[in-house]
Amino acid sequence: MAETRRLSELVERAKSVIDLPEGPVTVALSGGADSAALAYLARVMEAAVDAIHVNHGFETSPLLEKAARVIADQVGIGITVEHIQLGDGASPEAQARDARYEVLTRLTGPVLTAHTRDDHAETILINLIRGTGPAGLVGIPSHRPPNVFRPILRLTRSDTREIAGLAGLDYVDDPMNDDDRLLRSRVRMQLIPLLASLNPRIVDSLARTAETIGRDTSLLEEMRSKVPGEPLVISVLITVPRPIADRVLISSLSSRGIPPTTDMLARAWSVIRGQSDRQDLVSGHAIRRAGPLLVID
Repeated sequence: MAETRRLSELVERAKSVIDLPEGPVTVALSGGADSAALAYLARVMEAAVDAIHVNHGFETSPLLEKAARVIADQVGIGITVEHIQLGDGASPEAQARDARYEVLTRLTGPVLTAHTRDDHAETILINLIRGTGPAGLVGIPSHRPPNVFRPILRLTRSDTREIAGLAGLDYVDDPMNDDDRLLRSRVRMQLIPLLASLNPRIVDSLARTAETIGRDTSLLEEMRSKVPGEPLVISVLITVPRPIADRVLISSLSSRGIPPTTDMLARAWSVIRGQSDRQDLVSGHAIRRAGPLLVID
């Protein structure tokens, strides 16, 4: 009885912060607790819902696929399984993420992923470690165009695990989450607990900071859209406020498939100011002066 009452309390609290998109939705069901709880909550909220599971071909993938199928059956929704083939590369995890989103964005209608407040905080810290700009400090956006939504970003991992457990869902923990060779795993297992020893509410603090930065970033992006972009005119970049110029540079780098970092921006500004004529970036890309223009090769 107490467990039933506790589950009802958690569900009601979750429903108050979840904003499901209209129409039928598809839950990206990994087999873990977070997506299990999301599928359960979507069903409780009487959404027209089904699920999709992406099998990445890892050693642990059969275990996760089996769990996803069981959870879908327990929740009472249909499930489709997509198998993907990863190529050779230095980061199988990054390849898997990109391939997964390629599958999800091919679907018709909204797709729900089960990113939580903890994932949000981890992403902010990872981006900070890698030297991100303000956009990276916004963390995980609630909507990834065109059709991916993250409706439980205001729930914590402990919330989803408790909901999934009390609902009797047979989720499994992905063993790769404990692989300390992965940066996210180290942030989760080592850095977050260390920061929590200094501030027990570190996850909420990071989320609130991200919300503030997000509002500022939206305003700056609106201002940036009014500044001429390509070609990059050095006199324009020098004239506009630095935060706007940085965003013009970030947009130009991103359009060329170059993930922008604060180090790249520093290199770009050394060229803009005439301190150097050319600076190397990454993967054979460089930035240089060409008369009045800044050119990214």
